[in-house]
Amino acid sequence: MLLDRAPEVVKIFDTKWVDDGYGAGQSPVAAETAKEYKAFILPTGFAGAGWAINMRFAGQGWADAARITVIIKWTPALDEVRQWTRLEAQGQTWTVVQAPRQWRTRRIRYVWLLAELKGDAE
Repeated sequence: MLLDRAPEVVKIFDTKWVDDGYGAGQSPVAAETAKEYKAFILPTGFAGAGWAINMRFAGQGWADAARITVIIKWTPALDEVRQWTRLEAQGQTWTVVQAPRQWRTRRIRYVWLLAELKGDAE
């Protein structure tokens, strides 16, 4: 299967919920434990508010990806991934910004995550 030979390794951290300190509820934070998955990573959005505003350039003039789509072959552990889950990919820390989507065909089942860069690119 194609997803079994995915080229990237992604670390997905477990999420724990802690009191926000104001008595209003709880906030998600990344736990110390993480699981590794093979994934396809696709650049989905770029830094700044569009191509013309506030753009950051890498060495050759290409914009840094600030939003990525991560596609992973489904396992039961991926059912725990939610919005605000933290992940590490391509040497950077990302945050899942939408509820993960699961897709299924007769032969394969996979998870689609939309993630944004946490902080500035290095």
